Amino acid sequence: MPGEDPRVEAYRRFLEAHPPKRAAGVSVLDLGAGPALVFLHGMAGDGSAWWQQLDFFKAHYRVLAPTYPDARDLFDLAERVLAALGALGVERFAVVGSSLGGYLAQYLVRAVPERIAAAVFANTFPPSGEIVRRNRPLAALARFLPEAVIRAALLRQIERVIVPAGDGDPLLRYYLTENARRLRKRTLLSRWRAIQSRFEPPDPEVPHFLVEATNDPLIPADLRAALAATYPRARRFVFEGGGHFPYLNRPEAYNAMLNDFLASSGIASSPPSSR
Repeated sequence: MPGEDPRVEAYRRFLEAHPPKRAAGVSVLDLGAGPALVFLHGMAGDGSAWWQQLDFFKAHYRVLAPTYPDARDLFDLAERVLAALGALGVERFAVVGSSLGGYLAQYLVRAVPERIAAAVFANTFPPSGEIVRRNRPLAALARFLPEAVIRAALLRQIERVIVPAGDGDPLLRYYLTENARRLRKRTLLSRWRAIQSRFEPPDPEVPHFLVEATNDPLIPADLRAALAATYPRARRFVFEGGGHFPYLNRPEAYNAMLNDFLASSGIASSPPSSR
């Protein structure tokens, strides 16, 4: 469209060039070849949120980004994601998860440590239940609100809170707004059930990395500190600003950070994932 931000146009071209696959009932973006690198999105997104990382890392890795199917809870969601990866021939992989995806990544390290080569827990929270407690009244109300009202509230939060924290980025606004318009109430409630699921935090034996932003409007400073306390042996990267989605609005810095972590973790020397 005339006058559109070039990165929005690039995102659209990426979607046209890389249609997702279906594996075990899950939609999965699957590009490149080499060691497997799996990206897990947040509550209101889909696999294409990671398109700038997929496009960057596909030259040296097999990069995969599932879009979550509706699930009963976190454990059911994990089983479905693992089944999809298995159907695609992916057994051992490095995982990068943000927000809900970071929570899911923590559970995968706990549940299937033998399959995880390295882990990144980004813009997320520990499995303490605190984030559930703080958001319980709003979540309870959402069960009774019409889908259109929930969508309108989400769009207001995107415009008034999330995009300003995310550098006012046009791509971030476009991506979140388009997803919010498509997102169904049942999918949001499914993902909320995943966040409600409790488990004991893992004690990772593999390299693990924490990523946060100083102005994340969805993960308060005390929860970021609690995450760091949960994983005292983790490396940690802190964005000055950048909001909740720095992988979208600061892709160059995010890719460089990830590339450094993966290289230092020896992931590039791992056996390639099968096709």
